[in-house]
Amino acid sequence: MLGAFAAVASAALWAYASTRYALASRAVGSARVNLTRSSTVLPLFLVATLVSTHGHLLAGISGTRAAWLALSVLCAYGFADNVFFAAARRVGVTTALAIASSYPLWAALLGTVWRGERFGVVRAAGTLLCVGGIIALIALSPRAVELDKGEPVKKAHEHARSTLRDAREGILLALLTSVLWAGNTVSVKLGGTGIDAWHANLIRFLIAWPILAATSALVTRPTRDDAVARAAYRGLIVPSLLEAFVGSSLFVYGLAHTDLAVGATLSSLAPLLSVPFALFYGEERWSPPRFAAVTATVAGVIILIVGA
Repeated sequence: MLGAFAAVASAALWAYASTRYALASRAVGSARVNLTRSSTVLPLFLVATLVSTHGHLLAGISGTRAAWLALSVLCAYGFADNVFFAAARRVGVTTALAIASSYPLWAALLGTVWRGERFGVVRAAGTLLCVGGIIALIALSPRAVELDKGEPVKKAHEHARSTLRDAREGILLALLTSVLWAGNTVSVKLGGTGIDAWHANLIRFLIAWPILAATSALVTRPTRDDAVARAAYRGLIVPSLLEAFVGSSLFVYGLAHTDLAVGATLSSLAPLLSVPFALFYGEERWSPPRFAAVTATVAGVIILIVGA
């Protein structure tokens, strides 16, 4: 039960922080946002691990565990982002994200077939309600409507130039993204089970940092206004501490202490948990379809938590 709540809490922190990351990325770029996020929390993970292991940083880190954690980084940072953007160019961001958000189903399948985790009718219903609700929330989001209506002429030309092959490739790439996201989830569970969450994250961020640094060095910053950039970097401190340190620790803990069907699904709830923030700030309007999607997702969450 505690692992299930940790997974939900990690999604809530991501829902909050992702909006701050998106704002900062307009000034400094997404690559530098990720690098700043990593650089902010890496020393904290190091200190926490030194305290918890009494200075023995390699305690409990077998070659197999390190390999799983490295695989999680490759899935999350090495390949998934590039594959997702390639899918989005072919079928649009909303469609690609909706398809990719089915990744908890792959994780649940792996947990059942490979690890023998239970997956009865009740848990299957909870997982499908959650995943279906999340996909519906993405498709019904104001941003999706804006993309559909905001540039009709441009979209018409783009659709006229698109081919059936592009659409098929986009769908396949989005499905591959979902597999990579599921691979990240499974790898974190297998690599993080049996050690402290911050210890697992120390290994993950140590592996990720050079990748992010290299990516940041290769990408041009979107603005030359140093004052704007400094303000953006300062604005990343609190979200990074909350999401990258606390949220990532809860994410690892939640996956390590739940079955994959539960942990993967509950940690993917950011689209649901972002709705109250958007309504509060007036960025979204309530509608019957969104209410139905929220209701379905919440029902799935309740089923999964009670059944955990």
